[in-house]
Amino acid sequence: PFVAIGSHIHKPGKTVVTKATASKDGKIAKICDTCKKTISTTTIYKASNLKLSTANYTYNGKVKTPAVTVKNSKGKTLKKNTDYTVSYSKGRKNVGKYAVTVKFKGNYSGTKTLYFTINPKGTKLSSVKSSKTKTATVKWKAQKTQTSGYQIRYSTKSNFKSSKILTVSKNSTVSKTIAKLTKKKTYYFSVRT
Repeated sequence: PFVAIGSHIHKPGKTVVTKATASKDGKIAKICDTCKKTISTTTIYKASNLKLSTANYTYNGKVKTPAVTVKNSKGKTLKKNTDYTVSYSKGRKNVGKYAVTVKFKGNYSGTKTLYFTINPKGTKLSSVKSSKTKTATVKWKAQKTQTSGYQIRYSTKSNFKSSKILTVSKNSTVSKTIAKLTKKKTYYFSVRT
């Protein structure tokens, strides 16, 4: 088709694509074959919304492969293998942090890396006993699978604001005595792997 603008009739010719990225819009410009001016411009909205279906897992011995959703800044879902491809870190079974790499293609360029974490199974307190020497002995259930140790958190406030944390560096240890506590104060304790 020919497009008449003023006294000049533009003949669509070359199409120039400036690819969008995750942080910047791109565009598709149609150039007049006769005068080389831009006849029309279409915006390619940036692929700014990338999300994993799950960012945190609990270890169960199975490989984790979270799905990836990619949307542009206008909320339109982009197509996998048309607008982007996805690759995953090797392993993804043991406790740790893993990368998911999104590589853009087609009208998009660049890469974006997302991360997900596999956490060890949790544990729970079995008892807390205080003494007259301003100490408390905390005991918990062992959780040795894919666990390097534990963290004990304690505070005088039930919401654990201004809490203190003690790290236990052996997964076989199941008790800890905490000293220098204040008499006639109520303390709250929690434990995590």
